Amino acid sequence: MSRLIRIFLPILCATLFHAAAEPVAQTTGVAKPFRIFAVVWRGETEVEQGFRDYLTQRGIPFEMTVRNLNLDRKNAPPIVEEIKRERPDLVYTWGTATTSSIVGKIKTDTPESFVRDIPSVFTLVAYPKASKLVESYESTGRSVTGVAFLAPVETQLKTILAYRPFTKIAVIYDKTAGNSRINVAELRQVAPKLDVELAVLPVPLLGNGKPDPAALPGLVEKAKREGAQLLYMGPDSFLTRHAKAYTAAALAAGLPTFASTQAPLRNSRAMFGLVTDYHTLGKLTALQAERILVEKRKPQDLPLARLARYKLWINRDVMSEIRLYPPMDMIAIADFKTSPGG
Repeated sequence: MSRLIRIFLPILCATLFHAAAEPVAQTTGVAKPFRIFAVVWRGETEVEQGFRDYLTQRGIPFEMTVRNLNLDRKNAPPIVEEIKRERPDLVYTWGTATTSSIVGKIKTDTPESFVRDIPSVFTLVAYPKASKLVESYESTGRSVTGVAFLAPVETQLKTILAYRPFTKIAVIYDKTAGNSRINVAELRQVAPKLDVELAVLPVPLLGNGKPDPAALPGLVEKAKREGAQLLYMGPDSFLTRHAKAYTAAALAAGLPTFASTQAPLRNSRAMFGLVTDYHTLGKLTALQAERILVEKRKPQDLPLARLARYKLWINRDVMSEIRLYPPMDMIAIADFKTSPGG
């Protein structure tokens, strides 16, 4: 077995649902469906479908109300009030911004502004501890638990270097987003250990304080001029929303892109990434929900669930266009896709 496969096979092929392979809940005798109140950030995704599929497959009766923040935290207060009135059995939140807007951080001077006394489970939160949503991965310290879904930054960089021995990588990011700032801080810490030079390029802001999407092509060109050989896309909602334009600019500059989350690989022309499958993530989140609803376990007693499987995705169209092919060992373990519409 080659060295590359020995490094990545445990990451790519470990069993994710070993805990759910055997029945952990008996739902016989449940008198009525569990009421779940879900709040999402930008509409429903495959995560919610995976969440529903798991509960259905396990025979757990449920009713799920979904509300959408529509990319704006200001929409949270009336939803918080609705949840308090409805008193569901479980609150489900998607993403860091949604979770902090609905259940709040560990410490807050305004607890009345959030849902604090209803069991809650979060998903697609990149940095739960650094975002101050939980005390630790082992003990959340509150009536909230969830799923840790990102591959470690060091593992991501090692994946990039296994593709090619890149020596300089650029990260273009939204400096107003907490997840992005945390991600860049980790990159700054890890990259030198792997002899990788990191170019950090924040997106300039508009007059309203939001990042300017029109600046992305210029930043890509700047990264190219400064010698970057690859663009890294972290868990950045702004870049995800503008991924098509961003990856198009990258290709025009002859730069490959690596994505740390699934959405850019599905919806744009990012070249490759080590990511969590959204549908699988939804199932793991539902496993946490099952423990709370059926087993009657308290969220604060449940460590954050950790993913044991990541997908190495490669866009064959992009790699062919810029003639940057993966090594044979990586071909053996990768999932290949084509560009949207391809």
